[in-house]
Order: sequence, then structure tokens, then C-alpha cells
Amino acid sequence: MPTQLDFLAQQQPNSTTIRALWYLQNFATQSAWTNGLAFEKQLRACRLDFTLSSLQRIDRLLDHIREQYQPQRETFFRQPENQTFLFLLVFYCGEMRGRLAKSAPVWYDWGEFHARYPELESIFPNILHYEFVAHFQREDGEFNHFPLVAILARLFDAAPDKSVYTSTLTGDYQAYGEHDRLPETAQHLAIDWQQALAQTPKNERAYLQILPPKWLQGDDLMAQMQALPQLYQRGRVVWAALVQANSLLFQANDTANCPAEIIYDKSGRTPPDVLRQWAKELFSLKNTTPSEPELARYAAHITDERTRFSGSIPKQISRSMPVFGASLLIWRLHLPNGILSLPTFPIVVADDCDEAMILPAKYWAHTAHYQNWLQHQSLEEESSKQPAHSIANNQEIFPVLQNILAREPDFWRGYDELLSPQISDLAQVGTQAVESSINNQTISEADRRFVESYRAKAQQEYRRWYEFFKVETDDAELAESLAKNKLPESAYQKLRDLNIQPFLASLAEPIGVARLPKSVPLPKVAAAWQRDLSLTQTAKLVSFLCSQGVISLSKALANERKPNEPERPLSVNTTATLYLALLYLTGKGVPQTIEESLDWLNYAVSLGDYRAMRWVAELIIQVPELTPELCRQELLKAYLPMSIGITNASVAGKLKYLVLELKAAEDAYPRERGAQLELARQKMQQAIAAGDVAAQTRLNEWLANGTLTEKATEKRFEHIQYWISDYFAQKGVNLHAILQDIESPDDEDDVTFHENAAYSAHLADDDDVAKPAAWKKWAKWVLAMVLIYGIKTCALDYQSSRQQPENAVSGSLQTQSAPKITPTAEPADMAAPKTAQAVGNQAVSAEDAVFILQQKLPLTLFTGYHEIRGARLEQGNIWLDLHDKNRGMMSIQAARGLYCREQAFDGIRTSGAPVNFAVTAAENVQYEIADLSCQ
Repeated sequence: MPTQLDFLAQQQPNSTTIRALWYLQNFATQSAWTNGLAFEKQLRACRLDFTLSSLQRIDRLLDHIREQYQPQRETFFRQPENQTFLFLLVFYCGEMRGRLAKSAPVWYDWGEFHARYPELESIFPNILHYEFVAHFQREDGEFNHFPLVAILARLFDAAPDKSVYTSTLTGDYQAYGEHDRLPETAQHLAIDWQQALAQTPKNERAYLQILPPKWLQGDDLMAQMQALPQLYQRGRVVWAALVQANSLLFQANDTANCPAEIIYDKSGRTPPDVLRQWAKELFSLKNTTPSEPELARYAAHITDERTRFSGSIPKQISRSMPVFGASLLIWRLHLPNGILSLPTFPIVVADDCDEAMILPAKYWAHTAHYQNWLQHQSLEEESSKQPAHSIANNQEIFPVLQNILAREPDFWRGYDELLSPQISDLAQVGTQAVESSINNQTISEADRRFVESYRAKAQQEYRRWYEFFKVETDDAELAESLAKNKLPESAYQKLRDLNIQPFLASLAEPIGVARLPKSVPLPKVAAAWQRDLSLTQTAKLVSFLCSQGVISLSKALANERKPNEPERPLSVNTTATLYLALLYLTGKGVPQTIEESLDWLNYAVSLGDYRAMRWVAELIIQVPELTPELCRQELLKAYLPMSIGITNASVAGKLKYLVLELKAAEDAYPRERGAQLELARQKMQQAIAAGDVAAQTRLNEWLANGTLTEKATEKRFEHIQYWISDYFAQKGVNLHAILQDIESPDDEDDVTFHENAAYSAHLADDDDVAKPAAWKKWAKWVLAMVLIYGIKTCALDYQSSRQQPENAVSGSLQTQSAPKITPTAEPADMAAPKTAQAVGNQAVSAEDAVFILQQKLPLTLFTGYHEIRGARLEQGNIWLDLHDKNRGMMSIQAARGLYCREQAFDGIRTSGAPVNFAVTAAENVQYEIADLSCQ
């Protein structure tokens, strides 16, 4: 097999090329010249507009100067302004030849040229004529052009036999008219991208595809995913330099896909070291407020870490050169070792779009830069004492994935419509028969597990994972619990048989919700729904609906209203959100996934779309098996005040109970038909209150046909708190009295309970209730829930004794699920990155625990009324800045319950460090609660 060309080292752009391009850019922008520019007025009259006629005008200008001023060779070049004049003409003529030859030149001065081609020194001696050379490398060979030869002859010879016009002509120049502007020819690194794809085995197409993180939906970064087909079909490879990246991208064994900020020259003519220097200058703007508007805008962007950038970088940095900056999603599987090791790398760009992607590492694995990438990381791991079994220092990504693809060609099964590019967009892959050769290097179990965990993490971003993922266990009790919580097949069949016409009809009319002005009908989507779509068409439909039906975190934060400010309208179209819910609910052209469909439906509910509220009620009535999933979050919030009270009562020794039995009672409520009917009624009433006239009509129909009675058949069905009160009443426990007893007057605003007078006659004292200590039972219940719901809360590798960290990250740097601002880091000299250990059952330091939590801030807690806005470590104590929407002061018991039940505090609790709340409540009440613990 022939040796592959190291295209990252051959035919590279250089500093002299930058000099040539700067001369032309400076002239085009009419900027000042340090040493002046001779004959500037006459040059501008020549109109250097890249037409063939401009070359003839240059000949006439040189003739005029020769005849009018009679310049002397010996003295002309001594004047700096004359040098500028000659060099500008040299670079212009060389670039014109490049456009005619359809090959951008690499410029060398005489010293650079002869260092590269020493054998040519006798032919091209060190004289003015050969001061600059335009070097062309094409498929048919290498060529050199010395524009000064014709320019000097025309300028100084009494009877010149050379013409700038004729000496510049090359290629198919006759195809252009005298006044046609010649198209610019971009340079690219010496790789034939289309041929490389054609020689890629078809079973490796999954390697080229990206499963976008869920938080990317509605984000401007989604444009990068949508442009991937163009980049694969019409792209070329150029250099890029890193300005800033999410710090997780420097960590080995992390599976997070995060944004980064890069700069690149779309023409491919700026060398990587120059790009790197400009990237450093851009990073230095972070946390500054420059006076120049361009610099100030970029400084604000790079400091914010949540905004997106696409466009030219400030000219003060690029010296007016057309260099672009972009926010880019880094897909770890396309990096050599899954992490950012070096600050420069090849990317793919296209002339007809402004997006870019990192060139997948498979295609530059033979280069010295690739080996430097791996070597640099090995040094970093040695200095930062990374664990021995790390994907970064033990195995490259692609050979591991290649090994897996040989066994699992359908790598992304179940997520096909979400992938970009689609298989149909990769038609050129595998068209040139090349036998797939599996890398012979040993693939360790740890390395294989990392790539599989990476895939699982990407899939887990979508709720369908919770339905599709199979947990293998020998524990019969756990298996039974998992089976019990799995939705029955009958629910899926009912949804497939569902009459969806009323649902579709509700999407054909606009809604009157003030905060949703863009929630309008989508007639083209409605028409597409009536057709059988191909996978590619379905993928485009889903992509469009996602772009319309969700608002990204960065945009949501930018739109966040200030205190006392009226509610701002949202840019999301919930009609698209509901189409997505219906698409996945029925499985029309996509995998049928109840989890994902209800996720979209409840999202629309949360935004205030009354159609979604009505849909929830309809589904409860028609497919009652969905009720626990449909109402999970709402029931959690409704039960939360009582739940905290029960926990507090347990801590205070006032209440003893069987934890798992109480949990079973909680779970039974949405499965009870009487409760389901009341939940449907309540949801319809919410829709009516939001302005839905159709909901009132439908509710009246249910009352008329007996689907609903005028009121609940039993009081306990009306609210989950009534249900739990009844549970305790049947055991002879007066729960209401106990909960009122443990709350002091100062704590009256902590929680609110629904009183149920109908049960008061049945409530008895709890003196005779003898049960084990409540907190031990609480701990047992937590352990049981981790086992039962492990696939939703734990690390992905269930068969591994060593879990991987599951850090939720975000876009530049944010995720969609909750406000999570991730620190960024300059990659300048690649200092050893900070590494946070896994949370959960593994011990972590207080520093790492705080670091992990900081990545998720600001973070709304499970109550819905509390938000963590800051986390810091001071002299071994962890301080959490807590915003409480309630009035008054939280009791110590309530604070302890909040701290001990919040999943986001897993790492904090595991660290064992002292924890304190610094609370800001309603009406700016501020206080502290110290030394929280769960002992």
C-alpha cells in the first residue's frame, strides 16, 4: 500500500502568503501604508478588479511611468514607497494567475524558495527579478511564476518585449470576457476529501454521523448539524485554531460533547501559527471592555459563554484579513483520543455555507500532527496523574469504534431520524471499492467500554433511551421492579389505534396565549403528515419541528425577564412541539416512544399551551396507563410540601412508617381510576382557565355522557395529599395533626398542605405506632429507588464495577435541560486540566463536588420553588447560595429535607464536607442555615 501524503505538512500556507494577501486587502480597503504607496492615484485609476482588462491597464500604467518619469533601475527600488508599489503589483498579478489556473498560490520570498528548492538556485539567482515567487501545486504538477520579471521589463526596458498581460495568462483564459471578474480560488490542504470519503467502507458511515445533544435543539449551533451534508458533499479541508473551549473537552474519559470557539481562514491561506496567535489575542479579550465596538462585541461574547458567534473576527486582530470565527460543537468521536490536546486542527468548510466541522480523525491519522496530538496528551496525563486505564493514553478512538462497527454496523439503531448527516447524504461513501482493514492493535475492555458509554450517553439525552435500554440483572426483585415500571404493550397499541384527527384539528387553528405569539399553524407540516415520508424526509421534518418547537437555554436566559418586568413573549412555536409529541406518540415514521412524546407534550404544557393541557386530559381518559408518566412532575410538585413535612416529622421522631410501603402508596395514586378521572378533570379545568373554549365543550361532553361525575366519587381521589392522608388514616395516624405540630409559627410559610376535614373523624393518635427509625428507612428507600430507577439516574455502564462520570454540560456553553454554565479554558499551552471524579457511590473531594455542581448553575431544585445560584468552597466549608420563592424563613428540618433529597447534591453529600445554605427568600429576606447533614 503506498505511503499516504502528510497533507498537514505539505503545501502549507505561510507568512509570505499572508503578506501578499495583506497587501491586496490593504489596497482594497484604502487603508494607510506605513512606508507610503507610490503612484497610488494612478493605481486606483487602473481599477485592480481582477478582470483581464485590469492587466492591460497595468501595462499602460507601467508604460506611462517609464515614458513620463524615466525611472532608473539603480535608484528606483531604494525608495520604500516604490517597493510597496512593485510588491503590490507582484502580488496582484500572481493572484490573477492563480484565479486563471484555478489554483491558489503559496507565496515564497527568494530565501524561502531556495530553502525549499536548493537545486534551482543557479537558474533563479538572488536578484530583484526573483524576489517573490508564486508556487502552484496542481494535479498535473508543480509550477512557479515570477511576476516581477515582466513588471521590471515593462517598467525599465526601452523597448520592452514582455507584457504583464501575456505573462499572467494561463489556463482557459479565453472562457472569460475582458471585463469578467475572475472567481477567487480558495486553497485547501492537500487531501482530496471526496476521494477519501469514496474510499471509506460503507460499514463505517456511522462513524461520520452525529447524534446531536438534546440541548442543541433550538440553539444556533444546530445550523452546524444541518450543514453537515454540504460539508461532506462539497467540503474542503483548512486549518482552524482554538480560542476557547468548555473545560470538560480537556478531560480524559469524559463523554460530554461541548461547544468551543474557533477561528479559521475560509480561503485556507492563513498558516496555523498565525491563526493560533490571533486566537490568543481574541482570548485575551475575555473579561475586558474594549472601547472599539468590534472588540467589545467579541469580548462580551467570549466572556458570556452562552452566546454563539459566526462571522468575521475583529479587524484589529486579523489586520483586516477576512478571518472567520465560529462557535462549534466538538464531537469527541471525531478527535484522535476524544479530547482536545492541541490548539490547531484541520476542519471541513464549504463555499456555500458558513458552518464547519472538525475533520474526523480517521482521515489524518497518518500525519505527524496526529501523532503530536497523542504524544502531547500522554505528557499531559503524566503530569496530571491520570488513571492508567484512560481512553486518551491507552487507545485512539477510531480503532476502537472501527472494531465495534465490524460487529455492530447499526451503531445508532433507534435514533436514525435524529442523525446528521443521514445515510442518504453519504451516497459517495464506499463508491470506490476498498477492503475494510481492522486495525490490529489490541482493544482493551476499558477502551471499548468508554466508546459504548459515549454512545449510551449521547442516546440518553433523549427520553426514548429509558424505554429502549435493557438492564441485565440476576436480582429477581430488581427485575420484578423494573418490569412493573415498564409500560405495557397495550398502551403502545392503544396509541397506534388512537383517533388522532381531533388532535391534528387543534393544531390547525392559532391559539390566544399572549406569551406564545409564534404558536401558529404549520400548513406545510400538516400536508406532510398526510403523506408517507422517507427516512430522509422524516429526518428533515423532525429537524424543522425541533428548530421551531423548543427554545434553547442560551436564548431562554437572554429572554429572562428582570424583577417587576412584564412577562416577555417566547419565540417558540408550540404547534411544532405538539407535532413532535404526536409523531412519537403514534410512531409515524419514527420509533414509537412514549417517554419522548410525553416529554414534548409536558414541555408544551409548561409553556402554557392550553391545547397541550387538553391533550393530557384526553390521553388520561383514553389511555389511562399513561397517567403516571403524564402526571409525574405535576404530582411530585403537588405532593412535595407534604413529603417534606413527613420527612421532617420522621427526623423529629414524631412519625414512623414503612418507607417502601409509603412509596407504593404514592405510586398507586395515578394508577387508581378514580384519581385518573380527577386528574383529567383538573387538566381540563387548567386548559379552560388558560382560555381554551374547546376544553369547556369537551368537559361538558364528559359530564353529559357519564365519563366524569359532577364531583369525585371519593374525596381521597381529589388530590395526592388527600390520598396519603387517607393512607395514614387507615393505619390510625393523624398525619395532619402531626405535620401541624412540627411546624413552629415562624415556619408557617415553609409548606402548604391540603386539609381534608372529611378524614378528621378517622384520624387517631399515633402513640401505638412502633416502627424503625425513619431516617434508616429513608436511606433504605433511596437505595431501593436507585436500583429500581437506576437506568434513569446512574452512570451508563451497569456491568462495570467502575462507573464513568456523567457530567451534564452545555453550550458555550450550555445544555437545554437546565441552566448549566460550564467553565471554559484557554487551550494556549494546554496546562493540565482540572479533573472532577465521578459522583454517586464514589468518594469525591469537596473541591470536585463543588466544581461539578457549578457546571449546573443556576439550578432549579426538585421542589420547583428553590434555586441554587452559587456554590463555593471556603476553608473546607461548602456554601450554597439558595434562592427561595417562598416567604418567611425555612425551618432547619425543611432545609435538611431539601438538602438530603435533592439528587444534584449527590456529590456534595458524598464528599462529607460541612454544608451551609445562604438563603435569599421572598421580599429579600436573607439568612443562613449552617451544618446541614443527612446523618
